[in-house]
Amino acid sequence: MVREIFNFEKVLKNLDFNQKIFQPNLTTKLSIETALEKIKNNDSVLDLGCGCGIIGITLLKNLSEIKMHCSDIHSIAIKSAKNNYVKNDLSADIRNGNLFEPWSEKKFDYILSDVSSISSSVAKISPWFGENVPCESGEDGTDLACLILKNSPNYLKNDSSLQIPLISLSNTDKIINYANNIFSEVKTIKSMSWFLPKEMDKFKDTLYDLKSKKFINFEEKFEKIICTTSIVVCKDPK
Repeated sequence: MVREIFNFEKVLKNLDFNQKIFQPNLTTKLSIETALEKIKNNDSVLDLGCGCGIIGITLLKNLSEIKMHCSDIHSIAIKSAKNNYVKNDLSADIRNGNLFEPWSEKKFDYILSDVSSISSSVAKISPWFGENVPCESGEDGTDLACLILKNSPNYLKNDSSLQIPLISLSNTDKIINYANNIFSEVKTIKSMSWFLPKEMDKFKDTLYDLKSKKFINFEEKFEKIICTTSIVVCKDPK
């Protein structure tokens, strides 16, 4: 169970956000909830794709004995994360770099990824990714997720876990199949459906074309497109 009642809106009020980086959203909320259930209080934790630092800061406020490490490819995100850790009187090892590149000498008890996992074609037409926010996940949204899955065993201690988000605006079946080839245990911990923003209705033809190619998946009811976000935890690399 979650140690304390987690109030996402309250956490947001204690942080500063740079509009040039990806903003916290439902995936962030579900990622925090899952991590709070799974992480032990003395774990060494990596927040991969840390953005403004919201995930690690929330974890440290609930689990004060964990050893927090954060990284992001975006230098503006790193500056924002460092500022938010200082603002909240917390400390972490925060590094700038692509995926696992900053951590060649490290192994962790728990790796938590919040790296983009939606189709790059969707990202281009969405309100979530500005020109300064990178999204190099490929047309089916699997490139970065699969790369993290492939390399994560090199950075995990024995009996440790990798947590990743799955968003139906990618080929989630491909990601799950890839995860099952690398890990003996792959479990979906949380899942929630949500409506695609109304401003994306004008791109329905593009979205249905991507769906027909099995690059993404969604449902449509009452003229609204419904997507799903899930959080998956992987254990025991093969």
